[in-house]
Amino acid sequence: MVKLEAKTPGTWGNNIKIKISDADSSAKSKKVELTYQNTKETYIISKSSDLEQQVNNQTKGSTLVTATLAKGASSEALPKNTDDSGEKFTLGSDGQPDYKNSLAQLENELINLVLLAGQDVTNSEMVTALLGHINTTATIKRERIGIIGSGTSDDLDAIAGHTLDSDRLILVAPGLQISPQVKLSGAYTAAAVAGLLASLPVQASPTNKPLTIPGLSKEFSTSQLEKLVGNRVLAIQKQEGFRVVKGITTATNSAWHQITTRRIVDFAIYGVRSACNPYIGKLNNERVRGAMKATLDAFLTRMVQDEALISYELAVTANRAQEIAGEAIVTMTLRPTFSIDFIKVTMYLG
Repeated sequence: MVKLEAKTPGTWGNNIKIKISDADSSAKSKKVELTYQNTKETYIISKSSDLEQQVNNQTKGSTLVTATLAKGASSEALPKNTDDSGEKFTLGSDGQPDYKNSLAQLENELINLVLLAGQDVTNSEMVTALLGHINTTATIKRERIGIIGSGTSDDLDAIAGHTLDSDRLILVAPGLQISPQVKLSGAYTAAAVAGLLASLPVQASPTNKPLTIPGLSKEFSTSQLEKLVGNRVLAIQKQEGFRVVKGITTATNSAWHQITTRRIVDFAIYGVRSACNPYIGKLNNERVRGAMKATLDAFLTRMVQDEALISYELAVTANRAQEIAGEAIVTMTLRPTFSIDFIKVTMYLG
């Protein structure tokens, strides 16, 4: 007997149908037909091993399945006929994605944004994994921002009552409305926000930017949106489309409240690190340190011109003891640009 399995993992293979019938009147050969949507494959066999060989043939083999001779089965035996409608494959599953190991594989990569597909804050194990990942990468010079969504519940207090507190983590709410009958969790809204952030330069705030989504699972009122934003939730509202109310992280430290601040500083860290790297191994004297400062000046000046920074202060120094130890000290003061989150208008009638 031959065991047939879908060529790639996933529930799609559950819809493959197999039909076995006599290939001739003598019943000494069989016709095996595999059908999936518009694809149909036919094999004529006189023994089980023929099916294994034909299916696994590298040039003319199956695009749907792989074949394996069952342990202890006779290679000469023929499979039994099915009824005229055929039979579906035994149901399989897509399996459970291994997020923890997948995140570990990404630790040494240069990545700006991390999203756990389909996962939301209701899964505490996933939240812990994501927080651990962004905290670990921040210590190994691979800084990045994590994005996660609210659960399927649209309860205001449940969403606003989260305990997340990180300048590297963004919580998005509410979920998506795909159709009158189908609602998705905030994990899918978070994916849309991740795409938006990826399309923006670091100094551009997502505040008031439109999202291309079909609808929201809950349209919060102005007071409800204020509560969400006040509790460090990146909320989406329906206003001339669907827009980000305020681009914020979950940080309670107001200095890191805006997403742009975190992104600008991370960009500066990466740029300074890249600018300094070519000077490692060179002479530690005034000339080389001056050249390093000029390189850093050029990079930071571009950030000022791009309006990511208001201004900066920079010094590259080393005393005699530091020169002997092979150390050069870079001291910077950065003044990042902040975005306009709201406008107060005072009107007087005369």
